[in-house]
Amino acid sequence: MRIYSSGTIDIPRNVNLTELLHKTGRPLPESHLIAADSLTNRSITLGELRDRAGRIAKALHDKLQPQDQARWALIVPNSVDFLEIFHAILWTGGIVAPINWALKDAEIGHGIAVSQPKYIVAYGAIMDLVNRAIRVAEKELDAAGTTWQRPVVVSIVTPVPGLLHIGTDFLAPAGQRLPIPHYPDTSDRVATIHLSSGTTGKPKGVQLTHLNYVANVLQLFAHDPKQFHAGSRTVTITPWAHIGMTTMPLFNAPYMGLFHHAMPSYNLEQMAAIAGSCQATTFQGPPSVVLQMARSDITKRFDFSHAQTITVGGANFKSDVLDPLLKMAPWKLVQVYGMTEAAGYVAFQKLDEEVPQGVVGYLLPSIEACLKKEGTGEDVPEGAAGELWLRGPNITKGYLFNSDATRSAFPAPGWYNTGDVCKIDRLGRISIVGRTKELIKYKGFQVSPAELESYINSHPAVSESGVAATWDESQLTELPTAWVVLKDEVAHSPAAIKSALKDIHASIDAQVSGYKKLRGGVWHIKALPKNATGKILRKPMAAMRDVPSSLDKPASKL
Repeated sequence: MRIYSSGTIDIPRNVNLTELLHKTGRPLPESHLIAADSLTNRSITLGELRDRAGRIAKALHDKLQPQDQARWALIVPNSVDFLEIFHAILWTGGIVAPINWALKDAEIGHGIAVSQPKYIVAYGAIMDLVNRAIRVAEKELDAAGTTWQRPVVVSIVTPVPGLLHIGTDFLAPAGQRLPIPHYPDTSDRVATIHLSSGTTGKPKGVQLTHLNYVANVLQLFAHDPKQFHAGSRTVTITPWAHIGMTTMPLFNAPYMGLFHHAMPSYNLEQMAAIAGSCQATTFQGPPSVVLQMARSDITKRFDFSHAQTITVGGANFKSDVLDPLLKMAPWKLVQVYGMTEAAGYVAFQKLDEEVPQGVVGYLLPSIEACLKKEGTGEDVPEGAAGELWLRGPNITKGYLFNSDATRSAFPAPGWYNTGDVCKIDRLGRISIVGRTKELIKYKGFQVSPAELESYINSHPAVSESGVAATWDESQLTELPTAWVVLKDEVAHSPAAIKSALKDIHASIDAQVSGYKKLRGGVWHIKALPKNATGKILRKPMAAMRDVPSSLDKPASKL
């Protein structure tokens, strides 16, 4: 086996995330500001986070007496409150299962069903949505024959009559913190359960341990200490329930002194205004957000004079976009590559590093990689593209309650198959060529074809459906796109087909969150392409676009 690596560093196995919260990579005063938010207009220093998380943890421990490794679903917008309660739960020995608060009830319900939490901490303003989601979870688990006791629900940020509230009922008196825990081996101590579709299928629960996160923090800091420093200031627009914005503001920030201003939802104008007021140095987001910035005049209307970097995952910008963007402010583009199953990050372009177009940069230290021929354990020839397998201390231990998915994701002991097709050059730099896995990535968000198919197949006009990605060059993103076989009684005329396709499109979009909408359209075909075992062949299906569709204008090219 040909193995690629950027070297190794010492990663302790006996340091948990609460202990890491009380350590720093460089000397930092407890008065150092690490977060603020637009939801509550709160801010918090490193010392205040340590104090309040410890006091909240003690109150949770004393009043609820949660068992060790109890699972807590966290359904809260980006905020200082999110930061506090996340660390408090970890402090009690609990496991945090963050779920994007902006999802629909069916989607939140599936997330709850995946993690089967004992407790739910939810934003009080959406408690009706959360209660509907709990009922969805109960039905899903009951259908699967799984016994699950309805969880204890606690409100946060906005109080809810009749419920205990984090801000008033769970804060021990000053000076009374829960003792900091210690575990001799954190490799089996689960810290979070993040939703991810992995390589295929509906969202699953990725188990990430304390060791996974501690490793990723130390890997990033050792990889490029110049980029991660106490002068770094970021406006965060990605949900903190997303892995990229779990690792960075929750764990890297206290350790490295990074400041994050949390926005509960994305708005370009608001982001630009906050960037000016907080003198932001670093900007992050999916390629679509970077494109929107490049096509706007925000740097002329707001203060971007402190800008240093734009961090973006897996974008291959053409020069007609990149060159004007880089002239708008004193920033440079920093490419990154990561995934939920790697506790955040796998490769990160260094601040002083210039890389060829399409190259992300070097693997982080203590991560090993190999490239395999698709569907085999055979190495590809040197310099060729292949499926990327990874091994390292930041790689997940597997999927919760899903041993089949875990076995499928780990084709060899310790090696995780990412499903991404990559190249690694003679200098050890990685570039992303494409994906073999079915997962669609729309503007940085993961979309599961199987999940969308479950909605489409329930439509009365649909006999069978398949979902795949099409490419939108104007936004540099994949689009969720559907192909359907209509029932005979519906497909009796061109006008009836068009009407049915539009109705299916509107019906599905109404049931799912914004990033899952069928922006690539719904296309009518007579039969889905399948292999001998009945599996949908998504690549040939995605090329079938000379047929009727729900779109009123031609779709972007693949």
